Amino acid sequence: MKEINQIIHVTKNIDTLKSILKNGFYTSYAKEKFGDKNILIPMISFSNILFRDIGEDEVVNYGNYGVVFNRDYIIEKFNLNPVFYVKNVSELNDIFLDNFQTSIIPQTLQIAKKFYVDCKCERFSEHIKINPITEEIKSLIDSLDENVNDEFIHSLKIIFENYYINTLKQALLLKPYKVVTKNEETKIAYNEREWRKSFFDLNFIYEIKPDGTKNEEYIQWNKKNKPHYTEKYIQSFDLSDVISIYVNEDAEIIEMEKFITENFNEKIEIYTLQQLKEIENKKISANNYHFSKT
Repeated sequence: MKEINQIIHVTKNIDTLKSILKNGFYTSYAKEKFGDKNILIPMISFSNILFRDIGEDEVVNYGNYGVVFNRDYIIEKFNLNPVFYVKNVSELNDIFLDNFQTSIIPQTLQIAKKFYVDCKCERFSEHIKINPITEEIKSLIDSLDENVNDEFIHSLKIIFENYYINTLKQALLLKPYKVVTKNEETKIAYNEREWRKSFFDLNFIYEIKPDGTKNEEYIQWNKKNKPHYTEKYIQSFDLSDVISIYVNEDAEIIEMEKFITENFNEKIEIYTLQQLKEIENKKISANNYHFSKT
């Protein structure tokens, strides 16, 4: 089996390409749809694909401009991870639900104890306006009273916080096997062979809160122009780290050569995407092998 030893970051226009070369990769929230749930996930995305697959019918088209790196080198430099593609949407929903329910436990334990000390009455879980919430979590919260040791509560909080962080790391790397684009086209996301830079101190953001109301944080971030973070969560690199860059049109090669000369003391290989596709096809033919279409 032949390896695809390149990692590509694809972008939509030449100005963004220039910004990446000069400033590094900025982090933004990307909207993913899991079943009927829209979720914003913070990330920087890369693809481990052939040039010839960019823009193909079954691959989401993110643009005709890109930065090309050696796969193994940039994976280590940026600490990238491959995305987990999940075909069964119900499994995705279960993972996100489990992550969310785990996250509320550390937040409610101390509050629940204080509630029982002050009130000495009804069940605290009945006041949590979250749906769904498992009976097991309700039982845990309702088992607290003034006799429960604070150190025991603290230990429980640490256990569930660690569990939440570990499930969060998995959730931030999930992606549906199939996606529907803005143009209502169904694409096989698996064909992108995505690698992702995740930021585990940034949580994902639900469009709808557990109580069924709109999440204002989701609305605010979704309205903002990308990139969302320009002062932190930046992945920097040197021009010497780059194998090549590509643009959409021949005239843009001259524009990029001028940009490189004005901003760097190095040279870099610049092509159009079509040129890279032709070079790649010649190499594949010369070596008498092919990658099967995905």
